[in-house]
Amino acid sequence: MTLNKYAAALLSIAIVILTAFVAIPEGDRTPETLWQLALLAIGAIVTYWVPLVNAKWAGILKTGAAIAAAVIGALIPLLGTGSLSSTQIIVLVLAGLNALAVEVGVGMRKSDLRLTA
Repeated sequence: MTLNKYAAALLSIAIVILTAFVAIPEGDRTPETLWQLALLAIGAIVTYWVPLVNAKWAGILKTGAAIAAAVIGALIPLLGTGSLSSTQIIVLVLAGLNALAVEVGVGMRKSDLRLTA
């Protein structure tokens, strides 16, 4: 099924769009917050471009990229300003949800491969 094939990327892209247009109000677009958003976008790109083959490394890379984006996204504002604003916390929560969504998408794809194989 096509949805299962692209579920991880679609969920990740949806969260990036939600973060960009809803979670970050225009007045709260600090350099740190924009870097957090850029990391989420990079994670979405990795999720889309890494093919999910019958090897563990592909799923691990997709989920690992999403987790790395969340962790680095947490460090950027802390290193830059020493604190987290409410907007940055919302972005971090969405980054965590993104990592979870990517893992769900990877699981959907793997179960689809087992059903059709």
